[in-house]
Amino acid sequence: MSLLLLRRDRELYRAAPEFRYLASWLEAEARAAFGAIEVASLEPGALGGAARAAVDAVLLVEDDLLATRVTLGALAAALDAGAPWAAPRTLTEARNHLGAGAPVYTLRGFERLERAALADAESLAGAPPRGLPVSLWLPASLAAVCGGDPRGWLEAGAPAAGGVATGLCHQFIPYYGEARDDVLPLLPEGLGEVLEIGCGDGTTGALLERRYGCRVTGVELNPHAATAAARRIHRVLAGDVERLELGGRFDLVLALELFEHLTDQEGFLARMRPLLGADGTLLLSVPNVGHGAIVEDLIAGRWDYLPIGLLCYTHYRFFTRATLAAWFERCGYTRVRFVPQRTEPPERLLAALDGSGLEVDPESLATRGFYVLAQP
Repeated sequence: MSLLLLRRDRELYRAAPEFRYLASWLEAEARAAFGAIEVASLEPGALGGAARAAVDAVLLVEDDLLATRVTLGALAAALDAGAPWAAPRTLTEARNHLGAGAPVYTLRGFERLERAALADAESLAGAPPRGLPVSLWLPASLAAVCGGDPRGWLEAGAPAAGGVATGLCHQFIPYYGEARDDVLPLLPEGLGEVLEIGCGDGTTGALLERRYGCRVTGVELNPHAATAAARRIHRVLAGDVERLELGGRFDLVLALELFEHLTDQEGFLARMRPLLGADGTLLLSVPNVGHGAIVEDLIAGRWDYLPIGLLCYTHYRFFTRATLAAWFERCGYTRVRFVPQRTEPPERLLAALDGSGLEVDPESLATRGFYVLAQP
C-alpha cells in the first residue's frame, strides 16, 4: 500500500531538534508499515491535492504525534477490510477504558499498552474518537469530506460514520507551553526578580508574575517560543544560555528539565552563583535515570529516545540523586535540598529483584526525577 503522509509543520516544532527527531522517527515507522511513502506539509489546499493523489491511502498527522508501525499497520488493515477511514485511540482513552495501572514512561511501556489495546478491542469499542490527531483515509473518502482549512480536521471529531478505531497513539503535552504549577510549593518567599531559563512561550513565567507580582526574565533557545514569551513576561533573552551574557541579581533562578540538556553543567552552575547573590535560590527539575521504567527497559535490552520525558532525544547527561549530590558538592554549592518526584512502586520489578542478592534502591526506582533547591 502506498502512502501520502500529510503532517502539520509548525515553525515552533520545526525549530526543535526533539520534534525533528520525532518527524524522522514517524516517517521510518510509516515506511516500515506501508513501503512507499510521500511526505508533505499539511497546508491550506493540501487535502484537495491529497484526494487526487495517486496513492492508496493518506495519513493526516499532528507534528507532535507518536504512532508506531504496529498501529499504522492496523489502520491499513482496517482500510483493506473496507473502512473509509481509520484512527487510533489516544493513550489517555486506552488507559481509562482498559483500567491500566501505572502511567507510561517509555516507548516500551507504550508498546505494551498498544498490544493490550489491540488485543482487547471490545473494551475500546463504542463512541468514535473525540479527535483525530492522526487518521488514515482512502483518497476517495477524503475527497468526499475535505473542504475548508485542512488543519481543522486534526482537531475535529470523527467526520463520518463507517470509520474504524484501532491501535494507539500519543500526542505529547505542549512542549513550550506547559504551566509548571508543580513548583509553586517550593518557591522561596519574597520573590522580586526571577530568571527562568528555558522559559518556553512564557506560560510559567506569566503564572509567576500574576501570582507573586514578581518580574520574570526568560531565556529561551527556540526563537519562535521566545517571541511568544516576550508577549507574556517582563523580558526575554533569545539564545543559548551557555553562550549568552547574563547579568543582574535574582531571588530565584528557575530551570526545569533543562540541566540534563546542557553540554557544560559545571560552567552553568559556576555562572549561576553570582546571579543568585547571598540569598537567591537555584531551583532545578532533573529526571532520574534510575527510575524503574528505565531499569526494566535496560534489562530487556531497550533504551529508546522520545521527544519528551525521561529519555528525551536531546538529553546530554543522565543523573541519579547520588550523581546530582556529588555534582553540586564538587561545584561548591553547600546548601542543597532534594525533593523527589514520586511515582508508583514498580512492584513487578521489585518482586523480580527480591532475593537476587543485588543492591536495590526502591526509592530511586519509584522516583521519576528530583527538584533540586541550591544556594551557594
